[in-house]
Parts: sequence; C-alpha cells; structure tokens
Amino acid sequence: MTKRTAGIILALTACLTLSPLSYAQEQTAAYHDPATEEDESLSSKMKTTWDCVYFGSYPTSEVTDKEFSAVADYAVRDDNVVVDPALYEALEAAEWTGNETELDGVRYRRLKGEDAEGGGEVREQHYVWEDTDTWHYFRYEPIKWRVLEMNGDEAMLLCDREMDCAPFHVQAEDVCWEDCTLRSFLNGYDESQNSAGISYAGNPEDSFLNTAFSEEEQAGILTSEVDAPANSYYGTPCGDPSRDKVFLLSVDDVFSGESAGRHGFYVGHGVDDPARRFHPTMYAMARGTWYSPVEAYKGNGFWFMRTNGYTQSNVTYICDFGYIYNRGTFVTCNDAGILPAIRVDLAKAALVDAGTVSSDGTQTAPEGPGTGLSDPRYVPDENMPGGNEVIWDTVHFGSYPMTEVTDGSFTGVDEYALLDGDVIIDEELYAALAQAEWENNEAEIDGVMYRRMKASDAVSWSSSRAQHYAWDSEDAYHYFRYEPITWRVIESNGNAVTLMADRLLDCAPFNTEAEEVYWESCTLRSFLNGYDETANREGINYGQKPQDSFFNSAFSEEEKACVLTDTVENPANYYFGTSCGQDTVDQVYIPDEEEVFSTPDAARHGFYESDGLNDPARRFRPTLYAMARGAWYSPLDENKGNGFWFLRTSGYTPSNVNYICDFGYVFNRGTYVTCNDSGVLPLIRVDAVKAGLEKAGTVSSKDIMK
Repeated sequence: MTKRTAGIILALTACLTLSPLSYAQEQTAAYHDPATEEDESLSSKMKTTWDCVYFGSYPTSEVTDKEFSAVADYAVRDDNVVVDPALYEALEAAEWTGNETELDGVRYRRLKGEDAEGGGEVREQHYVWEDTDTWHYFRYEPIKWRVLEMNGDEAMLLCDREMDCAPFHVQAEDVCWEDCTLRSFLNGYDESQNSAGISYAGNPEDSFLNTAFSEEEQAGILTSEVDAPANSYYGTPCGDPSRDKVFLLSVDDVFSGESAGRHGFYVGHGVDDPARRFHPTMYAMARGTWYSPVEAYKGNGFWFMRTNGYTQSNVTYICDFGYIYNRGTFVTCNDAGILPAIRVDLAKAALVDAGTVSSDGTQTAPEGPGTGLSDPRYVPDENMPGGNEVIWDTVHFGSYPMTEVTDGSFTGVDEYALLDGDVIIDEELYAALAQAEWENNEAEIDGVMYRRMKASDAVSWSSSRAQHYAWDSEDAYHYFRYEPITWRVIESNGNAVTLMADRLLDCAPFNTEAEEVYWESCTLRSFLNGYDETANREGINYGQKPQDSFFNSAFSEEEKACVLTDTVENPANYYFGTSCGQDTVDQVYIPDEEEVFSTPDAARHGFYESDGLNDPARRFRPTLYAMARGAWYSPLDENKGNGFWFLRTSGYTPSNVNYICDFGYVFNRGTYVTCNDSGVLPLIRVDAVKAGLEKAGTVSSKDIMK
C-alpha cells in the first residue's frame, strides 16, 4: 500500500479505538462549516475555505510507461500521472478480476477507449485514446472531500474533484433524478430504479458507491432524504424526492437557496463563482470528461446538478468558470464531470483530516506528518557571501548506497573528503558481505540493504587519479550500505514539496556519447527515472533491473507512489541563449539555471540570484559511493571535499552542459556532455502528506562553509 494509504489506515485505527460517542465528538470538533471572507480579487468578492477529509478511494491517477500526452499539459495536475515502466509492465502481466487488480497492497483499475463515454472518439479538449483496444491503468487514491455542512453528529461532504464521467440518463427522454441512470450508477441500484431498465448492481465496479467504499465505510454513509425542488428560474418540475446514499447537488444547494450560502457558494445570478470551479481527475478525463482550454480556467471541467433544465429532457450544470446554466443541456450529454455528495455519520465514518482548500486556489496541509515544512529562510549575516545565512528544512525519504564497509584502514580517498560515517570498518560485517548471496549486486543482511561494485562498474575509475577514488584492485568487490537520503526542502506548496538531495548521490555523464543533446533525450534523464531505450538518443534501457536507475534503486513501490510527476521546463541558457529542447514530464530531474541561479525562483530555493558570487548554498559534497563511481572532489582549502554537479541547461552549444563548481559558481559555458566525473544532484517533488514526511532537522549555508 502507499504511505498515504498506510498513514490513513493508521489514523483510522487510532480513531476507531475511541468509543463511537467520543469519536463523533472529536470529529464534530475537528470540522466546521465553510468559512467565508471578503476578497476583492475574486469575481464573487468572496473567498471560501472548506475543511477537507479523506474517505474512501477511487481510480484517479494513470500509470504509464512513457511520456504522457493524452491530455494537454495544462490539464495535468500534480498526482494525475505516474510514469513508471516497471509498474506498467507489472500491471500488464497481472491477474485481473474483471478490470480490477491489486499489487503490493495498492488497487488498480484498467480501462479501454471503447469503455469510455464517447467510445474513445477523438474530440478536442478530451482525453486522446491512441486506439480503443489498448488497456490503460489507473491507481486508486484516497478520495478528498470538502465539508459542506456540519449538523450535530452528521456531515455533508462534496468531492474535491470530478471523479467520473457519465450522462445524466442514457436515453433521450423526459427524466428526473428519481428515474435517471446516473442516480442508479452512483448508488449501485438495479434495473427497477431507472426508466432505462439498466442494473448497476452486478459487480462492485458497476457503481460509484461499491467501487469507492468498503462495506465498513458504507455503514458510515447515511441514507439521505434527497429533495427535488423545481428549477428556480424556469419552474420545471423535478419529480419526487428520493432516498439515496450518494447524490448530486441541486440548484438550491449551490445557487438559489439558503443552503447555497451555508455551503460556501455565491447566492444569486450573474457571478462566475470560483467556489463552483472543479477539476476532473485523470480517470474522469479518460472516461470522457471535457476540460477547459480557456486561459483563466484551464483544466476545469463542467458538472451536472440533479435539477432539470428548462424542460425535463434537460439537466442543469455548472460550467468551467463557475457559472450556472439553469437552462441546462441534454440529459444524454456524455462529457460532464460527476461531483458526488454524501452525508456521513461521524460516529461511524472514519474520516481523516486532509487540510483545507479555498476558492482562490490555495490549500493547506493537515496537521501531522507532511506538515511544518517551510521554504528556505534567510538570516542577515554580513560575514556570509551575499550577506545572508540560508537555512533549509530537511527530510529523510528513500535510501541509496552511500557508506563503504571495509575490513581495515581506508585509503580510497583523502581523509579531508570524508564526513563522519562515510566509512564503516567492521571485519565481521565485511566477511558476512563477502559470503552473502547476491542478486544483481544487491544483498540484505539483518534487514539492511547493501550494494557491491567493482572498478569496472564505476563510470570512470583509476588507482592513482588525483582527487578521485583510488581503486586498489580492478577485480575486488567493494561494499556500500544503503542509507536514508537526506533532502533539503527548497520549496513548499500545499501538500507538494520540492526536494533537493543534500549530497551528490551518484556519478554519471549527462550523455554517454559526444553529440548535441538536450535533457529530453540524454542518458542521465533515463538513468534517473528508469526509462527504457526509447527515451534517450543512445538506445540504452535503464528500466530492466532496479539497480539500473536511481528511481528504482532509491524508492520502494510505496515511496514511488508519493513522488509527483512533474512538468520539467527547459528554458534557454541564460547567458548564451542556447536552446535546451522541449519540456519533459519526469519524476526525477536535476536543476536548471533558473532554479538555482538567475531568477526569483532561485532566491526562493535559497540560492543567490545574481551573477558573480561563489554561493555556499550551491556547494555540495559527494557521498563515498558517488566518489567510488567516479565523482571528483576538491582539494582547495575552503572547498575541500566538495564536488561539481550538472545542471540540465545546455552550455554555449548543445554538446556542452552547464555545471556548478566546487565553490558554488555557475559555469554557464559548460563542459562536454560526456564529462564522467560530475556528481549527480537529484530533484523530486513529493506529496508530503501521502509520504508522511517529517522534519528531520535543518541545514545551513554556514554549515556548508565549515
């Protein structure tokens, strides 16, 4: 299971040890009605903030084995895509029950274009199916809900994203909520409950309710009295009330009734209300949901209400910019998003805090793991280069070979290049490693992972090259212990945090062949992410074994699920104007110039923004494993043991690549892409709550100067 799921389960277990009454009291105290405040910057002149919770799970993010292009980049949200060739291959080979499977405790659903609304036809601002017969795979994620209303021991919840796509009714006819097929799909009703005579009760995956909630979770969902008020503008009758566990909101709930204001929506005509704007999940888009191309609303969808339009063959909806169309669209419209609502019994529904979300787009993380992580802080200090000390929060996440285990004195590098703990002298452990059973140069002893390597496994090696690891033998194995990776938090944005490794973790050329090459097709990108031979110019497959790549070595399956897939921009060289190729979509990358040097983003990350400074914030030491792999280390007094590290920005030509030297200066003319003794400094973005990140301490640019 993912760390987020594990964390949620732990939270639920803790909750359920309370008595039902005390648990309900805690839930009631924890969550509140939406809070509103004046905000002249918003079209509604009102900002709404909702408490959020996790409850249930649903197919959400897509797993792919290559760069993703099924929807426009602007419609891809942080957790929409998981690029993981190994996981994709495992899903292809998995045993499926219907269209459901489970791997390592995580559930997945598969889908073909022919199963989507619209049958996979090509439509603008819709998910593009390359064909209708290839399976696409979607990972279940916890469902995030907004708390719309608290009423004693009950809470009314609305999904924070459009979860699926389905018509209000499958047949073009006069129909109200009580008889429509969408009501049956949401609740898992049989054919007696809709005028089309379709059963949604055969398999759990036939309905939203049975897909999203376990039997225990369903026991916490109340059967609500769902009223059917007439269309407030046209007066169209909307049938009789119903009793349902899952329902859609009505016009009164979001627009024209007293409850709309209580739910945090603008009450009245003529306003494009930001509180009514929602994004579809990737699964919803694959199922057929439209997404907006309009600049101010890019990626938003539109969503049905349960209220009929100007006739009973129409249904009202909220458009991408938050305006209500109470004239409606045809009930058979097949590209609206579905935004379910439920009411829960707080004594039975094990809700987990998910922070808050506001109508201006801001979010806050919940209290607990994943919170309390901050952007770098500046402390004025005239003795520091640039006039400031910089302090970063740090976290531990993943693990990687770092420290060497030896059976005697160590002479692989000069003593000044070592930090405490870089070498373990332990004859007994060394003997155990020499006799261990190794699989692909990996072994586990007493629950600790180790990697072995020979000189020939290094990127470059020598027994006598100055400021490089000295190999005493070409054929002898050296043993390295996996250690938790320490990362600097260089940017915090809601649940998403951008992390930069605190040491140079490996050594690899930017590209294995001397040629003009950009980040998009270099071998270093493939090594970091575990891509196959189609992703780089040299046709090298880094996805066969975990040891072949940084991503698959450093993270477990649960940890990988917490690493966000990022759009990696590749702007031209700041000084020379050299093109740096196309933007990419990756989970692991290295910095570019703008992230550490020439923009306000660099300053936000804790680096000196302008030219002409040997910035201590940009000075990093290689691990001993990175040095054994070939990384150079500095002999200069003020920078002893520091390495140099690549940026993904091209140098003065595309056959060169920028780097940061041992004293923290950017060399934007660059060095050859085949340079084989640079350190590698990975960047990742992580869902801090899902990963359960906790602050591990801080690191200061003063510490780096020592």
